[in-house]
Amino acid sequence: MRKLPNLNATRAFEAAARHGSFAAAADELGVSHAAVSRHVRNLEMELGVELFERHARHVVLTGEGSLFARTVARSFADLALGVGRLKRGTARGTVVLDVESDLAVLWLMPRLTVEALDALRINVDLRCRPDPPRSLPGDVDLVLTWGPAALIGFRSEPFLDLNAFPVASPALIAKGPDPVSPGFYAAHRLIHERGLYWWRRYCEAAGVILDDVDNHLFFNRTHLCIDAALRGLGIAIGDHLSCGEHLRSGRLIQLPGPVLPGREQYHLLTPDTAHLSRPARQMRDWLRKGSAEMKGTG
Repeated sequence: MRKLPNLNATRAFEAAARHGSFAAAADELGVSHAAVSRHVRNLEMELGVELFERHARHVVLTGEGSLFARTVARSFADLALGVGRLKRGTARGTVVLDVESDLAVLWLMPRLTVEALDALRINVDLRCRPDPPRSLPGDVDLVLTWGPAALIGFRSEPFLDLNAFPVASPALIAKGPDPVSPGFYAAHRLIHERGLYWWRRYCEAAGVILDDVDNHLFFNRTHLCIDAALRGLGIAIGDHLSCGEHLRSGRLIQLPGPVLPGREQYHLLTPDTAHLSRPARQMRDWLRKGSAEMKGTG
């Protein structure tokens, strides 16, 4: 039987490596700083190598420590995934899908119809988060996230690209002036997501002076920006993913002007294992089909 290092010491090492701090690791594990230090020192003696360089307020992994940290993190991730699937054994046919909240509201939910669920014949546990995850619970099967999140135990594939452009409601456009006129944007309120980035880019591309606009409205989520545009509160930066249904129905109109490539794209993350459960494969294939249809119509 292969001899494993002390598991308590390995757990303390993993937390310290992840945080770069014995104190933070102690807080996470609910033990004292001295206990973490002792565990790591004993592990170093057991392995015969130094795992950390000690500094006054922090620790830094040595070369050997970095190699071991990657091995331990991967092993713990595999263990967490296995435990999560065992715990979910009573809910057979359930897929846990972790989704970025804007994508869930604006793209996934409109497609998750009764007909789609009946065709899939699986139970769906949908969990939303506002930002890309740094780690995941062990029971998560699939992830849709903004950007190629590097999560141990998962592989990433491009899912959806975005191209951005201004959108507004027909009622707002009817107020004038003409959308192609230089004063159109200055005459209305601009809707922003988390700052001026997109409108700065658009104004530079379109030759519009952003400083001429006096009225601004800020939100921290895309779906709130689109909702505000639907209500005629101003002009938002949208895309075919977030605005597709509204553009097709005529509730929003794409304004004339440049189309900007997105900074990032959405990614689909699947467990980095040779075997996916049948329900997870079905959900993955359904998501890929939706992505392909989106690309075909976008």
